[in-house]
Amino acid sequence: MSAPAEQVLELAASLEKGGRLAEAEASYRKLTQEQPTHAVTHFNLACFLRRHGRLEEALQEHQAALNFRIEQPEEVLSNMAVIYTELRRDDDARALFERALTVNPDYIPAMFNLALQHEEFGDRKTALALFGRILELNPAWHDALIRIAHAVTVRDPDGTVVRRLRRALRHSNLDLLTRESLHFALGKALDDCGRYDEAFAQYELGNRASEPRLARYDRKLVERGVSRILESFTPERIAAAKPVSDRPLVFITGMFRSGSTLFEQVLAAHPEVTAGGEIDYFMRVPLSLEPTDWEGLARGYLDYLDRTFRGAAIITNKRPDAFGLLGMLKAVFPNARFVNTVRDPRDTCLSIWFQQFDGQLGYASDLGNIARHYGQYQRLMQHWRGLFDASIFDADYDEFVRDPQPVAESLLGFLGLAWHEGCLDFHKNRVRVRTASVTQVREPLYRKSSGRWRNYEKQLEGMRRLLGAG
Repeated sequence: MSAPAEQVLELAASLEKGGRLAEAEASYRKLTQEQPTHAVTHFNLACFLRRHGRLEEALQEHQAALNFRIEQPEEVLSNMAVIYTELRRDDDARALFERALTVNPDYIPAMFNLALQHEEFGDRKTALALFGRILELNPAWHDALIRIAHAVTVRDPDGTVVRRLRRALRHSNLDLLTRESLHFALGKALDDCGRYDEAFAQYELGNRASEPRLARYDRKLVERGVSRILESFTPERIAAAKPVSDRPLVFITGMFRSGSTLFEQVLAAHPEVTAGGEIDYFMRVPLSLEPTDWEGLARGYLDYLDRTFRGAAIITNKRPDAFGLLGMLKAVFPNARFVNTVRDPRDTCLSIWFQQFDGQLGYASDLGNIARHYGQYQRLMQHWRGLFDASIFDADYDEFVRDPQPVAESLLGFLGLAWHEGCLDFHKNRVRVRTASVTQVREPLYRKSSGRWRNYEKQLEGMRRLLGAG
């Protein structure tokens, strides 16, 4: 690479880091005009565009990098595959991951992402083989070990998986996120083995390690925000909004870890339903209390659905933390139906604490905060039921695992759908699942998660008091 090109690329990276995005892009663009065959510039520009959500443009620049024979093309192919995954073009993504591995059979990033795709589509055997191959190539690629620990039921507390997790945690040079992930994985493995005290201790270490990267959780601020919604969303305010569409939209909400993935898969097994997964469209902007602001937002959502799920009849949006938005959604989509997933609150709260979340769930690392957040969720749902109870269906996880057919029949009836026997074989679906429940929803129903809190009864006394649970 020539010195001037190096300097321009360093300058563009510095401008981006400083938030001067337009100037950074201009630097990249100018360099591509001056040296149009400089493959690395196209690659860096592609990465810049992807970081800022401009996926189609990023693909074009990555392709230019390939056309101009960039060194190590497997990295470019793998990056393009990840973008195709984000665009829900899964067949294209898989083809590019496989092409990257044809170029370099030992290229671990492509192998890892291909393994994730196989896992998310229900091919656990292939995924585990790929994760195992990664560990053969690089035993320090801890993410593969972590995926294995979550994908299998660990039987032996002294077996290979537990021993490797403990050995990995002894390394002093682990980055903070990897150490956190290893604690969560070891907690899960020890829970599988019935070593509940040891499991709880590992989850505690994992949650403590997660606190610096999580958003600060202000209990009073959340409570005031909920109170503001309750005061603002009156029948009059909802009636003042302009309805945008009478389409039978379906929103699956509730607390995280309360069965939302399970119920979406049950519905996705019906021939008239398409699983949308966790669509974050409405979570990208703060909730406005002004009805005049809702129409444009609603039309944008419909455009997104039409572009992404062409020809789909009923599309589910499984976004558990959207329960604060139900008033707005009902106002603009009067025929919308809301599936509120519920579960024993003790199991729900414990399962949240056992799960490693992204940085937005500030309450997830503290059992007291989780219980208080659950209380705010209950306040909101009680309010929405008072306004449009007939549009809300409580999908009870515990009832479903005890006797699935009556719950499934009631759920389908609520959505105006005829009974379909395949909904009881949801675990055979090959719809992509990209949540923490990816392993569980591929298995036939089991009851071991109902009443799981009893394994940790002595550690949960404070949380149970906050929930008002016995």
